Amino acid sequence: MEYGELMLGWHEDWAKLFENILWSDEAVFHIGGFVSRHNCHYWAARDPEVMVEKMQNRPQVTVWCRMTATRVIGPYLLRDTMNAERYRQILEYYAWPIVSGWENVDELIFMHDGAPPHFALSVRALLDQKIPGRWLGRQETHEWPATSPDLTPCDFFLWEWGKEEVYRAKTRTME
Repeated sequence: MEYGELMLGWHEDWAKLFENILWSDEAVFHIGGFVSRHNCHYWAARDPEVMVEKMQNRPQVTVWCRMTATRVIGPYLLRDTMNAERYRQILEYYAWPIVSGWENVDELIFMHDGAPPHFALSVRALLDQKIPGRWLGRQETHEWPATSPDLTPCDFFLWEWGKEEVYRAKTRTME
């Protein structure tokens, strides 16, 4: 709640705040429409004989995207999971060349969640070099709240819409 009040206070002082926040997030798309529910655990109290067959290590694509209120950068596709080095490379060689040409580049605030790849020293050093003092994340001046539900516009709209579109086709191959 404190963080929400902080953001609303900034918005009172700067009407274009929310137009200048550059949100970043990634999602995993599995072959066959499998939605990863890695944070959900189900335990059966009865019938230990029931077996549920689950395919392990399904092929997947990690999709990364950045968006403001009016622009989208991406999608950027990875056939691997996201790690700090891949994330830094996406920011430096894919996203930054696009963002650096925008007329409001000096007003942008970059916001990403506290995922381990986003918190790496190499990523923080890059952000400090490219947009010093204008990024929000773990261990920054304005830290992303530790108990935040991590609901960015990507979570509210983009990933739900994207997975609905992709899974409608019942994809069976990486291509």
